[in-house]
Amino acid sequence: MPEHFNMPWHLLLKSSKLKKKGIEASWEDYPGGTGAMIEALNKNKIDMAMLLTEGAIKGIYQGSEYKIVSFFVDSPLIWGIHVPAKSDYQTMEDVKGKVYAISRYGSGSHLMSIVDAESRSWPAEKLAFNVVKDLDGARKALANLEADIFLWEKYTTNKYVQSGEMRRIDECPTPFPCFVICVNTKFLKKHADLIKYLLKQLFKTSRKLSKHAEKVKIIAGHFELDPKDVKDWIKHTRWTMKWDLKKKRINKPLKILKRLNLIDDKLKYRDVVFKL
Repeated sequence: MPEHFNMPWHLLLKSSKLKKKGIEASWEDYPGGTGAMIEALNKNKIDMAMLLTEGAIKGIYQGSEYKIVSFFVDSPLIWGIHVPAKSDYQTMEDVKGKVYAISRYGSGSHLMSIVDAESRSWPAEKLAFNVVKDLDGARKALANLEADIFLWEKYTTNKYVQSGEMRRIDECPTPFPCFVICVNTKFLKKHADLIKYLLKQLFKTSRKLSKHAEKVKIIAGHFELDPKDVKDWIKHTRWTMKWDLKKKRINKPLKILKRLNLIDDKLKYRDVVFKL
């Protein structure tokens, strides 16, 4: 997932709050995004992951071994819609029927391409995809004209847009809170109390960061981002700061994914969440 969203985690891991409880936690980035993290959860390579909401639900539907224990970000994710800089594409109509670069099937870049197409009344079943693994793979695919359109978090790609490597022609915000915290099922059953303590500390860290007068400087410095981009991004970002797994919050993305035939009616709220 986009690195800058993870600032509360980095601050928490840097503190001594988890070690006081005997929790030895480490961080690992997954450039392949939600799809790659789902694979790692299923193989027990990681115990917990921050997944895109739509990808997390799709993964559970496909039999993945994890549950959603909390939201991580309550605000929508703003996906930038990008095309090759050397192409003539200027509007969404120009790329109708063209090839999408996606990190993998079931990933956010894949599912949100379908969500966006549906919002434009385009036939989603006719979309064409090129699996490129990660952001670097998408950059290469666009540069080599092996893909025509690519959806990715807009502030992550901003430097490539500004450098002229790719062009952003539109945006697509998720119609629901964008990130959830997921935990491997076996690990969750054994260590639910520790997970609950960890999340309480995460919520406290998120509240503290949100109120910090220097939060833009902290995030920009840590991730080497343009402070102007961070200032703009953080206006639209609300980290989760309390327990809230109400049915209506989960049922909204469930209904959307069902409408798009990405999951079926068999998947219910109780199949998706684990209440700590």
